[in-house]
Amino acid sequence: MAKIVYLLGNIGSGKTELIRRTHETLGGRLTIRAVYNQPQAIFDLERLRAAGIPAVMNNGNLEVPDTGSPDDQRELVFYEFSGRTGYSLPKNNDDYLRVFVFSVTEGDEKPLKYPRLFKEVELVVLNKIDLLPFTNFSVSRFQHRLRTVNPGVPLLKLSCRSGVGLDNWRSWVLKLFGYHDVEESCILPYPPNFPELSSF
Repeated sequence: MAKIVYLLGNIGSGKTELIRRTHETLGGRLTIRAVYNQPQAIFDLERLRAAGIPAVMNNGNLEVPDTGSPDDQRELVFYEFSGRTGYSLPKNNDDYLRVFVFSVTEGDEKPLKYPRLFKEVELVVLNKIDLLPFTNFSVSRFQHRLRTVNPGVPLLKLSCRSGVGLDNWRSWVLKLFGYHDVEESCILPYPPNFPELSSF
C-alpha cells in the first residue's frame, strides 16, 4: 500500500519544490507521485512532470485517487493543499500523515496567530532558511511559539534551494518505509557564500 503524505501550507511556501527535491535526493529508492487540489496548480504540475514525477489534478474529491499500483510498497504519494483546504480532512489515522510546510518569509508569529494550522500536523517543515539573513524571522521565537500550540511536533529546518537540511527530511521520508540510512552525498552542499545560520 502506498504511503500518503498531505503537504499543507500557504502558496509560495515551497511545497512543490520540496516534492521535486525529494524525488531528486531519493535517487529512485521510492516512487514519488503528486496530487494537487486546486486548478491554479497547472504550472506546478508541469514542473513536476518535467522532473519525471507523475502528477495529477484532483477536482474537489478529498480522497486520494488511484495514481499507481496499490501493491507498490515503495510508493509515496504527496497530496498538496494550499491555504486551509486540507484542514477539513479528518484527524490523522494510520492511512496518512500531515506535514505543514512553512517559509521564513511568512513571519515567526504565525503559530500564535493561526494555531490550528500548526496544531493538527505530525511534522512542521521550516523552509527557505537560506533567506534568514534577509528577514526579521527568529528561529528561536518560532520554535517557542510552535511548542506553545503543538508541544510534541517535530520541526525540520531546511532550504530546498541550497540543499541544507534536506538530509534530515530525506531520513524522515525513508523511515516511513523502514529505511534508517541517509546517503548525504545525494544532498547538495550548503553554498559557502551564505552566512552561517547558527547566529539566527
